[in-house]
Order: sequence, then structure tokens, then C-alpha cells
Amino acid sequence: MTIDSTPTSTSNPMPAQLPEADELRSRLEGALHLPGDAGFDLAALPWNVSVAARPIAVVEAADADDVQTAVAHASRHGIRVTVLGPGHGASSRLDGTLLIRTGALRRLEVSPDARTAIVGPGVSMGELQAALDGTGLTALAGSSPVVSAVGLVLQGGYTWLTRQYGAAAGALRAAEVVTADGQRGWVDESTDPELLWGLRGGGGRYVAVTAIELDLALVGELAGGRIMFPADFAHAVLQAWAQATRSVDQATSLWASVLNFPPLPELPEPIRGRSFVTVDAVTTAGLDALERVLAPIRAVGPVVHDTVGPRQPSELGAICEEPTDPSPAVQRGVALRELPDAALPVILGAATTPGRFLQVQLRHLSGAPTTRDGFATEVEAEYVVNALTIAPVPEAVTAAENSMEALADVLAPWAGGTLLPSFVATWRDLGDAARPDRIERLVSLARRLDPQGVFTASLDA
Repeated sequence: MTIDSTPTSTSNPMPAQLPEADELRSRLEGALHLPGDAGFDLAALPWNVSVAARPIAVVEAADADDVQTAVAHASRHGIRVTVLGPGHGASSRLDGTLLIRTGALRRLEVSPDARTAIVGPGVSMGELQAALDGTGLTALAGSSPVVSAVGLVLQGGYTWLTRQYGAAAGALRAAEVVTADGQRGWVDESTDPELLWGLRGGGGRYVAVTAIELDLALVGELAGGRIMFPADFAHAVLQAWAQATRSVDQATSLWASVLNFPPLPELPEPIRGRSFVTVDAVTTAGLDALERVLAPIRAVGPVVHDTVGPRQPSELGAICEEPTDPSPAVQRGVALRELPDAALPVILGAATTPGRFLQVQLRHLSGAPTTRDGFATEVEAEYVVNALTIAPVPEAVTAAENSMEALADVLAPWAGGTLLPSFVATWRDLGDAARPDRIERLVSLARRLDPQGVFTASLDA
């Protein structure tokens, strides 16, 4: 279907409380939580717990009908809506909104012959990948197994297979959406190609997405893993890694990270309070091919941790050993047009400054194809740097943001290209992710579908 929303009443001042809450609760299969209710704080909590979540109410939708009911109620009463699955990508813009949680929408249907899957927003990428073990297929999976597969696609999505198959958003074939006036239906290239263009990396800033259909990739022999070195060898490892990226084939992705573990008693003693450099890798060309790529990197220093081996699709999300529990994280990406040798000591110096970053990661992206046109399906950068730190208190969030802006400043001589939105910091805007003409096209699409601004997004356009 082609969807064209009609004006709604959200031009009126936002109410401080949810109007007719009992009426909405009576129409839901799921739960409605209001401030002061026993379950409100937990229901409102995003995955990134450093984001102070202050919605006026939370709907835990049991199904797509609940999403439709909640959106229609909000639109009728002039309330803005934020839609979150697990809560990755949340920002302070959800304050004062009706927060609709879609974690219970867990539809998962794989069609091996068609090489497609239908996925609900409550399905994690790890769960989708587990359903593909043994099929010869994989989704375009990233570093985290707990991120929503739908969320990754809607935010562009750098993945292990970006150099071979492009951004995750390019895999989007169709979507089931709820519009600002409460309509629901499936859209594809034959019914509303412009809406799909915007969903590919533009996020749910003008509709709620209750399911997607995406392409799966037929792959050869998956292999991958991590090799880790003491920080004393960081410069030599980064040089060897950078050299390898200049000749590696498109079937192989190579990422490097500097890790600074805090001196916390709950961490294992071998890593507590210490720093390391890692190289993480995935290939579809098999283990022997990957080992040939990694051999010159291994040769520069002692490997203290090694997980390289054959991989099933479900095992790709474990390679970077990222936390799978909610945490107070702050992150920012910087796109690079080049990575000359002169940039490596600058990055290393910033990454190892005491107290600044938990991780500074470099991802090699060159040669990534654009499989479908979309707001964020083109990978312009040759490399991307992503800085991450933990900020348990508001003062630490401000300090982390300042450190990341300082990192971006020192990388400016080599910066260029746009980021996929999943790596844009929450305090910045879509100017980091797209050229002005693309942003204006997305804004025009939002005006058509959501003329009164019912839906919010984590980033300003």
C-alpha cells in the first residue's frame, strides 16, 4: 500500500500526563506503565542506562495491534511517540513522549530458498543468526549479538560483511509499519519506494516499524575471531593491521581496537587495570585464507588471547566480546577518508590517554558496495574510528563527550565521508550521516507521513 498520513492534533501543547490512560490500558493486550507504577522505571530503562529516560508513559506492546492502538491514542491526544525495542540508540529526546517498547514482537520466519527472513523488532541479531546456523546463509550481522536486527537495519548498520555486501540497511526488502494516524500495513518497492528509501538507514522517525523482510547472504566458509596483544606492542600491531587492510580481499573484514580495562575487582586478574590491542577478523573465504591474512600481524608480538577459527553465523556476535547487559555507555564515530601511517601514533596516543576511553576501535570498510538506494546505504568512509567509554554518572557523560570531540579534532586531517547513523553520537545530528540534499529528502518524507511530528527519533535532522 501507499501511505499518506492526514494531519493530526499534535500541534497543540504536549500534555504533562497521559490523557485517558485507563481507556488505553483497556484496549491493550500488553501493559501500560505510568510514572509511579511499580514497573515504570524498568519498562522505561533503555539499553544505554546513561540516558535518563523520562517518558510520560510506557506501553509494552504485546503485538503489532498494540503498537497501532498506542500510536492512534497518542496521535489523537497530541502526544509524541518514541518506539524502542531493546533500547539501543535511545537519547534524551524520548523525554515527555509515550514510549512504545516492541521487545515482545518476536516474529521470526526464515525462507532459505528465497534467502529472506521476516523479523520483528524484538528479535536480536544473535537470535536471527542462530536460526541460520547450518543453512549456508547469514544476515549482515555486526559486532553485538543483542542489538535488535530491525534496529541495526533501520540505523544503517556497519557489519562484519559490509565490505562484501554493503550496509545492513541495503538488505531491507519490505516493512510492516504503523503511521502517525494509526494505519498499519506492509510497504515494498512496488507500493511506496520512497518510504523504504527513508527506512534504509533513516530510522523510524516517521513511522513505527513492527516487522521487516530482509535479504540473507549466501556465504562460503565463515571463519573469524580475535587475537590480542599486550599494549606494549600496540604500535607495531596497528602498523601491521593497517598494512594488511591495504591489500585484503573484499571477503575479509579486519578491525583493530585499543582496550583499556579499568582496575575493577570484578574483572579477571589477567586484564584488570591493563591495556591491550586486538585485531578482530571475519571472512567468508575460510580459515586457511584468514590465517594467511593474519600471519604478518601475529608475527609482531606475543598473542595472549586467540579465538580465531571456523564460525557459525550465531558465533559472529561473540568475536568482539562486547557486553551483553545494559550499561552506561557513551560512543562516537568518526569517518576517515584515509589512514596513512602518520595517523596511527595520533590515534594510539589518544586511545591510551589515561581515563579517557574504554575502547577505540578502527574498522576497515573500503570497497563496500551499495546494494540498494537508501538514506544510509552508501558507505563512503575508507575506515571508521569508534570511541567508547563507560559513564556511570552525568558528570562522566559530559567528560566523555568532551574527550570524544577532542578525538575527532585530532583526526580531522584524515576525516572525510559520512557515518552510518548507528555510529553518530547522540549529542550530534544527522549532518554526520548524510549530505544536506539527503537530509532534506528525509525531512520531506517525514512531512508527508507524519505532518504533525508524532514520532521522535534519537537524532535531529
